[in-house]
Amino acid sequence: MSENHAHGSSTRLGVASAANVGFAVVQVAVGLAIGSVVVLADAAHQAVDALGLVTALIALRMARRPADARFTYGLGKSDALGGFVSALLLVASVVWIVWESVNRLFEPEEVEGWGVVVIGLIAIVVNGVSVLLVGHDHGADGISLRAARLHLLTDLAGSFIVVISGVLLAIGGPAWIDPAASLLLSAAVLWSTWRLIVTAVQLLLDRVPGRLSTTDVVDALLEEPDVDGVHHVHLRPIGGGQISVTAHVVVDGALSVHDAQTTVARLSAMLETEHVIGHSTLQLECHDCGDGTHGH
Repeated sequence: MSENHAHGSSTRLGVASAANVGFAVVQVAVGLAIGSVVVLADAAHQAVDALGLVTALIALRMARRPADARFTYGLGKSDALGGFVSALLLVASVVWIVWESVNRLFEPEEVEGWGVVVIGLIAIVVNGVSVLLVGHDHGADGISLRAARLHLLTDLAGSFIVVISGVLLAIGGPAWIDPAASLLLSAAVLWSTWRLIVTAVQLLLDRVPGRLSTTDVVDALLEEPDVDGVHHVHLRPIGGGQISVTAHVVVDGALSVHDAQTTVARLSAMLETEHVIGHSTLQLECHDCGDGTHGH
């Protein structure tokens, strides 16, 4: 992510965070006042949205910090950590709302329908503006920003559900519409959150990036002149869309140190150009380190 893009994302996230924090407080107060569990469900999602946006903002700023003596790869994975925490917060809020909704299904309570409609319409405006603030530049964003966008999109959809259920209640619909709508919203949120959690966990556990494989790296290196073998290949994401690779490369044993350094530079440049691997560590060998030629 470029510095200008990151700065712009931080600014938009800051504005969206402030709007969502303020509106979450309003929704909680209104939801308690009119006794609507679907409004409280949307309020919980709104509150978690605000936390998610703040988390994404912190993660985005941490990921921009350069590597140092303690974090030699930088803090790029703080993005994945932020996205993971944000997703867990969303799941926790859904669990609570499901519990409340199930109880309301068995013991329905009267709800002021038009109050639900009004708060739902305001939520649509707030979430719609927030989506516009953070909902573009899809290709360059990390997991935490994607998590924030997911929060906002699901809450925007939830706001429409709130309005629809409010209208039905206002025209005399049964009281169970309110908890049923919140359960529908909760199911949609859980479905959309699952993939985000999986992606964040895979990044945190150093799973090989989906767009690349160790075979791709081996094949690319073997196509280069003077490369006789490749083994011990390890790929890992290091955050911010960056990939790190380490590998043992078997070359002609007669190379001078200068020639070996030139070879490493050439191979590293090839990996960056062809596979966008920005961090490569290549160990040159004159034979496979496991063949016992220079045994102890």
